Amino acid sequence: MVIHAFELDGDERARLPSVVVVDPSFDSYGALAASARMGRLDLHLRSSGGAAIKLAGKIPVDAWLIAPDLDDMSGQDFVGLLESRRAGAKIAMVDVESEGSRHRQLAEQSALEVGVDVVLSKPITVADLEELLDLPIEERRRRFAAQGRSWAALPVSIGAAVIAIAVLMVG
Repeated sequence: MVIHAFELDGDERARLPSVVVVDPSFDSYGALAASARMGRLDLHLRSSGGAAIKLAGKIPVDAWLIAPDLDDMSGQDFVGLLESRRAGAKIAMVDVESEGSRHRQLAEQSALEVGVDVVLSKPITVADLEELLDLPIEERRRRFAAQGRSWAALPVSIGAAVIAIAVLMVG
């Protein structure tokens, strides 16, 4: 599934961060979906590593948000496959907020060992992306500012993904 603004010209689109979420559970990305509909970023949602790898060859990616468990492999295995296609993109492992700080430390250490830049807790926000992409304040304003004239396009290949996003928007 892709969520992006379609009325932007090529120069405006080039400035938008391109983010790929690889997670079978799309419900934690409502804030990012809303930002994408407002024309602040290009958001691509995939539930499996195989589908995300196919996408990696088609588009430039600024940030990867990867769940620990995907439909077809572990998140750490996917990070290993992604290493040759990374091309300077930032990689974040997305995990649920853990209650114990020891569990969190182990998860972060394990993720950093396989090449992940940071471990983020759900729900993920635009502020998390700004921090992940290391954008200076001026660049943040320029890239994440609403374009005002954009409309959302939601090409959907998976009906279940649309339902999940709709439930998030209503709830």
